[in-house]
Amino acid sequence: MNKLFIISLVESLYLIYTFHYLRTSVDFNIVASPEHWALKHLVGNEKGLRICLFGRVAIVALIAVLLLRNYIIIPQYAMITILIIAFLLSLMNMNALVYMIPIFLLEFLILII
Repeated sequence: MNKLFIISLVESLYLIYTFHYLRTSVDFNIVASPEHWALKHLVGNEKGLRICLFGRVAIVALIAVLLLRNYIIIPQYAMITILIIAFLLSLMNMNALVYMIPIFLLEFLILII
């Protein structure tokens, strides 16, 4: 099996778990949650899912890109652009940013090598 495919698969499983199933009482947010129903997420010490509906839906696009790059050629500039967009979107929720740090580090390491 291709190493990149294994990396993509592990990253995808990690993102699915952290964005859809991880329930924690640790909150990294420093600002209040927006009031819009799609952007509202749990704030405080209560145990629960820390990612809003928008984040859970948007992460599916990144997972799709990570898996599709093994079957179609995605130019390096496009992959960098996708990662920058993911970074900017994750700034809306610091929990999402913290969950995405391993992905950003690994992906930029892959792009450098």
